[in-house]
Amino acid sequence: MGQRILVTGARRGIGAAIAVGLARPGKTLLLHHLGAAGETEGVARLCRDLGARTELLDADLADPSAVRELASRAGAVDVLVNNAARASNVELGRLTVDEWQATFAVNVTAPMLLSQALGAGMVERGWGRIVNVVSPTVVLGGPSGPAYVSSKSALIGLTRSLARALGPGGVTVNALSPGAIRTEGEAELAAGRDAEAHAPLVATQAIPRPLLPEDLVATVRLLASDGSGALTGQVIEVGGGLVFR
Repeated sequence: MGQRILVTGARRGIGAAIAVGLARPGKTLLLHHLGAAGETEGVARLCRDLGARTELLDADLADPSAVRELASRAGAVDVLVNNAARASNVELGRLTVDEWQATFAVNVTAPMLLSQALGAGMVERGWGRIVNVVSPTVVLGGPSGPAYVSSKSALIGLTRSLARALGPGGVTVNALSPGAIRTEGEAELAAGRDAEAHAPLVATQAIPRPLLPEDLVATVRLLASDGSGALTGQVIEVGGGLVFR
């Protein structure tokens, strides 16, 4: 049976680039989205053009019961990419508990539940890869709001804990930090002002050029490969040298 890969938030941006980048003959790409089947089908077509099979899975990651149902519908998964995220640019003075909890629900609780459910099967089969998409804001402290920065920091902690828990079963767990990549979601949230926020970040990179989602693909391929069996619990910065660890 071919490898099954679940990518959350796969309808566009980073998730779409990762899905297409992992698509190969013999693989099945499980493309998660929320109410955007038409847009996600475009990503699915690109995956199929590369010889992969595809399935579209709709789920609201803010709802724990929906996350558990997503894991059930996904079935046996060999590679899990927790990419979907809820942006939060709410400043400290206006930050509510509801905003905080909603951000953590998508950015931390959903990856935990998916890793818990799907990681068990990986351990049973003796092989698995989990990649959690985090953010350099954990190092920089912004420009995103406190809820987002804190949630991504928690996701790094979860990554390291999962690496310890699942490692004996042949499962590696790593965090991918994309750097200052302009995504469609950010552009919509900031009403076009995201370019202003990204410009100073790009200027401080060791490689001072705007980054694209496709810049992440080679690293994800490595993290999802047989050859990465000794690479686990790490935060991999693919941000043009924006930060160093």
